[in-house]
Amino acid sequence: KPRVTFPLATSPCAYDVAQASLKDGDDEARIHAWLVYGCNVPLTLPNTAKTIEAMNALDFVVVVDTMPAEVTGYADVVLPENTYLERYDDLESTPFRVPYVALRQPAVASLYDTKPGWWIAKSLAEKLGLAEYFPWKDAEDYLAARLAKANLSFDQLKRDGAIVGPAAPIYTPGPLTLKTPSTKVEFFSQKLADANLPPMPEYEPPEEPPTGYFRLLFGRSPVHTFSRTTNNPRLTEIVPENELWMNTEMARVLGLEHGVKVMLENQDSVKTGPIVLKVTQRIRQDCVYMVHGFGREDARLRRGYRRGASDAR
Repeated sequence: KPRVTFPLATSPCAYDVAQASLKDGDDEARIHAWLVYGCNVPLTLPNTAKTIEAMNALDFVVVVDTMPAEVTGYADVVLPENTYLERYDDLESTPFRVPYVALRQPAVASLYDTKPGWWIAKSLAEKLGLAEYFPWKDAEDYLAARLAKANLSFDQLKRDGAIVGPAAPIYTPGPLTLKTPSTKVEFFSQKLADANLPPMPEYEPPEEPPTGYFRLLFGRSPVHTFSRTTNNPRLTEIVPENELWMNTEMARVLGLEHGVKVMLENQDSVKTGPIVLKVTQRIRQDCVYMVHGFGREDARLRRGYRRGASDAR
């Protein structure tokens, strides 16, 4: 079995999957194949070089995505998926005080040689002899079956886009019950102790960056979705690239001015950029900040190619 780094995790951690795919002498224990769905792994996991090493060590890689991305260059097979405007997705029913069920349905016909995710999953299952787990004819049949169990009409949902129920009574809190052995807040966790992990929080000071380096922070843009939209023609008109925030005093010390383009180099001598510098008081002196998803290295992404810098490199 692959090494276990997080014994109490309820699902595999992506970084551990990459680590367990490397050729490290135990060939039978390592992972030999990936099926990557909608995740541009080289720009998502830390240490891009190590991630690429893991992908190169694999025997087989399948990538399902809506557009070219760095990860598709490492795929043996690419299964092109419909965009969200061309497909049905699962029902949306977040448990708010006012209950509702909402539907995402196709706004345009499927373009080019692409298929919706449900069709890809169902077709692969049939090839693998697992068709019994996908008894529905298509997405509409699946959604209608789900709604019927709640006595809701799929035709009504298609027509209205959402079905809204009556508001629940205002919540009156009672005794707080937690999912712990004692049902209370536990400062000492026996479950962690039994797993040979610290049973109480222990402060670990963050590692200081080497002299001349900054601690890199990253975040999201309200315009873009991860790295998936940084080649979108409409969205790149609004936010065409990211910028590097740097504290005003540190920019003065380094002789850098607002608006200049700079290159970034990490502790492993990996470079990314150029990226526009934003000089601001709104960040600590020992940190720099950028939006995630830029600095793309796939030349097929004509609008996003090498725009800005990558926080993953």
